[in-house]
Amino acid sequence: MRPYITTLLSVLASLALAGAACAQAPAGGTANDLVRRVIKNEDHANAANERYMYKLRSEKPERSVVKQMIETNDGVVARLIAVNDKPPTAEQRAADDRKLDKLVNDPDERRDRMQEQKKDEERGKMMVKALPDAFLYVYDGEETINGVRVTRLAFKPNPDFDPPSRETLVYRGMKGHLWVEPKAERLVRIEADLFEDVTFGWGILGHLYKGGHFAVEQSDIGDGRWETTRMHLDFTGRALLFKAIKIKETEVTSDFHKVPANLTLTQGVEMLRRSDQYVAQSAAAGRQGR
Repeated sequence: MRPYITTLLSVLASLALAGAACAQAPAGGTANDLVRRVIKNEDHANAANERYMYKLRSEKPERSVVKQMIETNDGVVARLIAVNDKPPTAEQRAADDRKLDKLVNDPDERRDRMQEQKKDEERGKMMVKALPDAFLYVYDGEETINGVRVTRLAFKPNPDFDPPSRETLVYRGMKGHLWVEPKAERLVRIEADLFEDVTFGWGILGHLYKGGHFAVEQSDIGDGRWETTRMHLDFTGRALLFKAIKIKETEVTSDFHKVPANLTLTQGVEMLRRSDQYVAQSAAAGRQGR
């Protein structure tokens, strides 16, 4: 789920290319060829049947929230662990536990959650596959990110791209930069600003106003596994003609721990409720294995 949700967010904005000088292209074909291979690698990695527990910190102007997340066969579930860097109050904990209990005990709630996440995933897959055709890419030099030498690409809308869906209409107002780790050919970072107002569709129809900004980063968390580790969003718009959209948020994911594959939702919720103990055991096992 995480990479596909990230892809949705990454197509909501674009980065202006003022004065960018095109560097000499490295071996391996055109920049668009490289992007096509990167997207293929991302899709292949997402198909792997691996499950993780991790922390998700969400910062908004009004407050910050930290949740323990876990991936299961029935979707991603979460448990609240901090609000404004303080443990949840008794009321907050009780409300969060009621939500988890409802997921476990209410088949309709569980089915609706799974269907919603599945729809988001399918939309994300469609948008990922459109990336190589939606933009024109050029090599734009190299730089070092977190100690890793990466290839930078600049991109702008492809005038010949025919959006196959409402979701991909947003590509028409987007141009930006994208960074690739050249050995593994994995996406490291994408940053962008909207350069014009755009229409979007993600279950709803609306508009995003030019000037919106976003940045998304991926990192190798070990054993060659890449995950989204940071995302920043800042944009405004309007949905359904009347409802204003205003989003300013930063999300950081950390403390990834592999969990057993084929977890049911009930097993995942139980693991969340004893997550401190599980994480400690996983860390100890990792130290013994080194």
